[in-house]
Amino acid sequence: MNKETILVVEDETLVGLELKEDLERLGYFVPEVIESGEAVVSAVARLQPDLLLMDVRLRGELDGIEAAFQAKVEFDLPVIYLTAYSDADTLRRAAQTGPDGFLLKPFDERELAANVEIALARAKSGEPLRRELRGAISLIDALEEAAIIADLEGRIAHANKAATQLLGVSDSSRLARTELARVLEWPRPAASNLVASIEPLCRADGRRYGSLVLFGAMERRERRILENSALEANTALLSYLPGPGAAGPGFRVGGFLDPCLSGSGDFYDVFAADIDTTAFYAIDIMGHGVIASLMAFSLRDLIPVLGRGAGGRAAKPAEVMEALYSRYYHRSDTSIGNNFFTITYGTVDTTTGEYSIARGGHTPALHLQAGGRLRVHYTKGAAVGVLPDAEVEEARGTMAVGDRLIIASDGLLDSFGEEDLLEDALARLSAFADGLRASSLESFVGAFRRRSREFSSGRSTEDDVSLLVLERAE
Repeated sequence: MNKETILVVEDETLVGLELKEDLERLGYFVPEVIESGEAVVSAVARLQPDLLLMDVRLRGELDGIEAAFQAKVEFDLPVIYLTAYSDADTLRRAAQTGPDGFLLKPFDERELAANVEIALARAKSGEPLRRELRGAISLIDALEEAAIIADLEGRIAHANKAATQLLGVSDSSRLARTELARVLEWPRPAASNLVASIEPLCRADGRRYGSLVLFGAMERRERRILENSALEANTALLSYLPGPGAAGPGFRVGGFLDPCLSGSGDFYDVFAADIDTTAFYAIDIMGHGVIASLMAFSLRDLIPVLGRGAGGRAAKPAEVMEALYSRYYHRSDTSIGNNFFTITYGTVDTTTGEYSIARGGHTPALHLQAGGRLRVHYTKGAAVGVLPDAEVEEARGTMAVGDRLIIASDGLLDSFGEEDLLEDALARLSAFADGLRASSLESFVGAFRRRSREFSSGRSTEDDVSLLVLERAE
């Protein structure tokens, strides 16, 4: 019989009691029913439940979504939402907290049981690593220097007081689940002499459970040397960008790269994968600096080798992604390979226009059709270097004459809504691209570059910004 403890949060007393009875009939322990959002965190601290069953709409100033967010930040426990409301705003807010289930009322006992079992199983599978992360939190809180803990997915688990002050946020909860790569790119005008170092966090058995980021001061001479090295690295990367004819007969290439002054981690390229196939890709290395640039250089050499496959046959995008996952995952016994990167990789048949695209954590690719339609390719795939393997999904389509494939970096996406959800910023970028449908490729790329530079004018952000556009010309 199950012995897991489940805390029910429901402000309708009768509904809460029915849920308690259902769960106890299924073999779970339900110590009590909480009726207000304000009481959730203290109840979790007192009762130590294994799971929260949370009604979205609660009486009082704190609704279920905000209460669940506070509980997850503090105690990292799974949450299943219960609601009679399925409007887009509610679903969007709930999704931002990373729930482990979502049940629309009315639901039956079988649905409840299935969601609870799945949520608890997932929590158990990751519990040892989460426990290690929680242990590391107390250690970095004792440090005077700024420090951040990130999980295996590359997302912030905790930042100490010095780090929150450095990043200009009120407390660590404001950074919860934020991608580490984005945090490392935040402006630090008051501490421009600070650099970040990333080290793996490992258990006694050698298994990695996260990353430790420490911010340290740099001497003026060291900074000058690094800046000169970064300038040289940026200049070299820019010189290797593909020209308009790099995709072969019938296709044209456009794009730009505005690199970060400390060293670009963005790059894109196009190459012949076999006699009838052109391959293209865009990468974004986590963070900045010469190390990111060196990694971009190494990928420029490696990716064509993987893409050309064996026996004169171009490798499929999913095959390239799988090879990258295997090559760049480092388990724990070395600090090499701490940088991870996102990538979009694709191939196009230059005779038919048929293409395939795979994505590893990168911004979704867009297909702007000359005939009036615009497709957004959301595909599965994690950033490279985080996991030894991940599910990869290919998007497919056919380019007609005048069609364009568009791959934008997250730095460019920021100029369309830095603080918004990915979908909202991407919708604005798509609308901007749609408005430029009739323009030449050069004008199309130039308009995006002007938009990005206008956005960054007067700001202290130092993010790489890049755009790759592949056009079928004839």
